[in-house]
Amino acid sequence: MDYTVLSPWAKSDYLSKKAIQPRLETLEGKTIGLYASFKEYHPFFMQELERQLNRKFPDLRFSHYTYITDTCEIDKDPEHYPEFREWLSGVDAAVGVGADMGSCALFMGYIFAHIESLGVPAVLLSKQQYESSARNGASSRSYPGLRMVTYDGPGFVPNGVDCGEWTITTYRDVIAEMLDRIADGLTRPLSPEEADPETVKDHSALTFTGTLDQINNIFYRHGWTNGSPVVPPTREAVDEMMRGTDLPPEHLVAELPPMLGKATVEKIAINGVMAGCLPTHMPLLIAAVEAMADDVIKLEGWTCSNSCWYPVMVINGPIRDALGINTGRNILSPYTRPAACIARAVTYMIMNISGCRSGIEDMSGPGSDGRFGVCIAENEEDSPWAPLQTDYGYSAEDSSITIFWPSEHTQLPTVSVSAALDRMCTLWHGGFDVGAMFVIPPESAELFSKAGFSKQDILEYVAEYNHRPSDEIPRAAIGNNHPRNGLIFPAPGLKHHARLFWNTEHMFVLVGGSDWGTAYLGGGDHGGPCCKKALLPECWNDLVEEYPGLMPEYIDY
Repeated sequence: MDYTVLSPWAKSDYLSKKAIQPRLETLEGKTIGLYASFKEYHPFFMQELERQLNRKFPDLRFSHYTYITDTCEIDKDPEHYPEFREWLSGVDAAVGVGADMGSCALFMGYIFAHIESLGVPAVLLSKQQYESSARNGASSRSYPGLRMVTYDGPGFVPNGVDCGEWTITTYRDVIAEMLDRIADGLTRPLSPEEADPETVKDHSALTFTGTLDQINNIFYRHGWTNGSPVVPPTREAVDEMMRGTDLPPEHLVAELPPMLGKATVEKIAINGVMAGCLPTHMPLLIAAVEAMADDVIKLEGWTCSNSCWYPVMVINGPIRDALGINTGRNILSPYTRPAACIARAVTYMIMNISGCRSGIEDMSGPGSDGRFGVCIAENEEDSPWAPLQTDYGYSAEDSSITIFWPSEHTQLPTVSVSAALDRMCTLWHGGFDVGAMFVIPPESAELFSKAGFSKQDILEYVAEYNHRPSDEIPRAAIGNNHPRNGLIFPAPGLKHHARLFWNTEHMFVLVGGSDWGTAYLGGGDHGGPCCKKALLPECWNDLVEEYPGLMPEYIDY
């Protein structure tokens, strides 16, 4: 049997590519802007680059700028953008450092593409292994020809060293080797490809016809699936999926970075069909896209990092029963359709709408067995506390989805309040703004409640008493970046006990499961969590009757 299916790939406004700026005819008498990103060693790196360039080209002048904010496109930063524009107006060309990790390189690609768009020729210094991230960041903003000079070296400064001395010692010879290539990147005339880059083919409106195997093979070859079989997104199946919303098919819910793919209702539905979702799942898929696009979450910081973050989704409200999602024993295991399919649909949208591909934008070194998501629902009925969505301003009657991006999880003993708190206060994580999700079974939540603990009390207790040696704070990852709320660096040369969780901003508690609790750690470094309300269509009751949330009825053996 043949199927004619729709493309899950999103449309982008950046398929038409632009030429980079003409190069300088000479460096003599020019002012070179030296741009440093937020890490502690970046300004020292550029100071050393100035010293060496000045020896080689004595007539050069220099102007420095350091952008202290991570995972942010500078043109979307109203606080710092005016000073950046003023600095850029006084230079003839720009050279920048900071493309030394996955998402860092991606954002440097964004920013240096923007520099080119403002009429300033630029050269970006990128670590070799992250060149693809930087180049795709620039291409996603229309400048695939952004010139880069690659190098190798560490992306973080070891704790306990003098950053300036370390930078010079580590990078002096590396910088010397780059000088001629930097000069070449600033002065070599544009090639025909750089002067007239090709427009990228738009795959968003294509249709494909073939057997089930052929469709799956085509989608896998394009990188639109991970190779596991998908439900064919035929016109009929997608139209049926869109019954789960009153929004029109062309309605733009959000643009998801890095590709800035247009997450229209139809594209959300296509990816939902592929993942095996039902029309009753559609309100949550739309809300999930809204959450991923929210400023609270810097999406590329999670999806394009060299760390191993993965999406966790928590469903709350009446929609849980309508979908038939498990909240009890085995809560974290994807034995139910919504738990398996909603998570899969969200990760397909990350692939096909945000444009995140393995080894190109997704630069996670170890990867993660949770990359295709975890979807659970809270056991509100057996909780002594108000449900999770009320912590974010919604009512207990609202249906919602909360998205969080941890990188690891561990079991919690919950036989007593003391046992649970003791374990929570010994958890360790290497992030620089650590968050946590604590899943506590109903019987243990009741023990906490009877002992006088609210959910916020639990979080504040853990934030207060979970400490690590201050020399384990990854200070070099923060460096010049604006200090996080509650962070006070120890005095130089001194070692004290410091909080693991600097505040409770990225921490939350929910009730579910049985016997054991679970702590998910991470999920703060690049923002979150984010909770969004799921808007139900007018035909909701009819849809639920047509697509009841059935639980499996296991046969005996």
